[in-house]
Amino acid sequence: MKARATEPLTGDLFAPARREPAPLQLTPRPPAARPRAPAPAPPLERPAVQPQPQSHPQPQSQPRAQSQPQAQSQPQAQSQPQAQSQPQAQSQPQPRRVPALWHAVVFPRLTESTWTLARLSRIAQQFTSFVSVEPPNALLLEVRGSVRLFGSLERLRSDIDAAWRRLELENSSATAPSTLAALWLARGDARVSLDHPGALAGALAALPLPVTGWDEEVLHTLRAMGVTRLGELLRLPRGGLARRFGAAVLRDIEVALARQAVPRRRFVPLERFRERRDFESEVETVEGLLALLTPMIEHCANFLRARQAGVQTLELRLKYRERAPRHIRLGLASITSARARLEDTVMYTLLRLELEAPVRSVELRSGPLERLSAASLDVFRSSRAGGGGDTAPQLIERLRARLGVRSVYGVRTIAAHRPESAWKRHEALDPDHPLLVSDAPRAHSRASASVSAHDATVPAPAARAATARAATRPLWLLDSPLELQADPPRSARGALTLEEGPERIESGWWDGADVTRDYYRAREPGGARLWVFKELKSGHWYLHGVFA
Repeated sequence: MKARATEPLTGDLFAPARREPAPLQLTPRPPAARPRAPAPAPPLERPAVQPQPQSHPQPQSQPRAQSQPQAQSQPQAQSQPQAQSQPQAQSQPQPRRVPALWHAVVFPRLTESTWTLARLSRIAQQFTSFVSVEPPNALLLEVRGSVRLFGSLERLRSDIDAAWRRLELENSSATAPSTLAALWLARGDARVSLDHPGALAGALAALPLPVTGWDEEVLHTLRAMGVTRLGELLRLPRGGLARRFGAAVLRDIEVALARQAVPRRRFVPLERFRERRDFESEVETVEGLLALLTPMIEHCANFLRARQAGVQTLELRLKYRERAPRHIRLGLASITSARARLEDTVMYTLLRLELEAPVRSVELRSGPLERLSAASLDVFRSSRAGGGGDTAPQLIERLRARLGVRSVYGVRTIAAHRPESAWKRHEALDPDHPLLVSDAPRAHSRASASVSAHDATVPAPAARAATARAATRPLWLLDSPLELQADPPRSARGALTLEEGPERIESGWWDGADVTRDYYRAREPGGARLWVFKELKSGHWYLHGVFA
């Protein structure tokens, strides 16, 4: 049976009110008394399912004739649903912003030799996702979302305090709706838990002013004014405080009273690569271990490439069947993410390693991720170096893998007159800036050097003179001078011929290790060139260096 089209009871309230009899004859209208009757509940639901006006049979030459009579005949039916829908919209609860709740922990005896704030922050992240570091010895934890997870604030605080007790760390803590209030209460060892901002002023009133961490000049001025407690400070006029101490002090007060919010920086732990693989059957050979490590190294290289970062250290952890695990630390000559260099370092290190027992599992860990240098990203570097060959970092890494890390190291110069103090050993090599002859250890003559030994800045004339003398300095210095025989000096091969000198060096009087020496370039009977000196105080001769 064909459905009968029904007329909607609502119309266009904003259409112009015009009376046109022709449309009224084409459309069946309801009884005239119907608009004056109270609108029952069912008609109020009809607008939600009313058909489109285009579906009603009417001539196409008058498309607007349907809506105009409805606007005149049903003015009350449209207003009633609106009147009933407004209370429903008003009754819906508006979302209320939940204030933050901060838990501050202060470690009064924290030292770098025991724990660092970064390590403690990682421990605190098991209680909340938002941890902020407050140097030098405090942490701030936002715990509003964690209270519901742990059941109550008292339970949460108890678990946090238990974590520090297990580490045997002395601490004081407090909880408050603002960051500075919680920090100041923890510094004052108040050990309170406040959840309402209205209680902050009373809780802070008894605290001494040094808990704020302000400059000593500000604290001294406040003490001179007779203000020693925060309660006394809060009673002073805000305008006078701002004029006398600046806006920073006033802002801290407003933040502590939860009247102003200041964003905190979230602690983000350093990202590192870590992958572990347990073997189905134990590995007894180095070759088999290398084959299983190859995909792990590839994953590490992809991990670094995706983050545009590099590493300078790797660590292998081998787990044996009946022995204690073995940790092998691998050093790289420079920061890199190249897969070939990582594989070479691991391979050459393991090739000189003897497995103590069958290996059950292996774990590969990277050092902290570091930003790649411009030199490490230079794709044309190998072609400029001759193409196809190994780079300087690869050579250094292979030497270290074969000879040991401590057997291959770099040298850095120091601005000092004594030759034995003019250089130091440097573990991290920089192949992009090799040690040049002009950067060799320099020992300036007291007569020609116009710079203090405490100052590393050398005037231009002295610098040019030192560069000219650098060629007269041997790059190989003995660990300690070797005493020679007789006067004139003699070595094991015979008497020495003094070719150049003397060059006097007098230095070190400020640290108690002063020297007074005359240096000479000498030659042995076999042709070797030596660097010798005569100690003026004792008159003895010593061998200090050998020329190439």
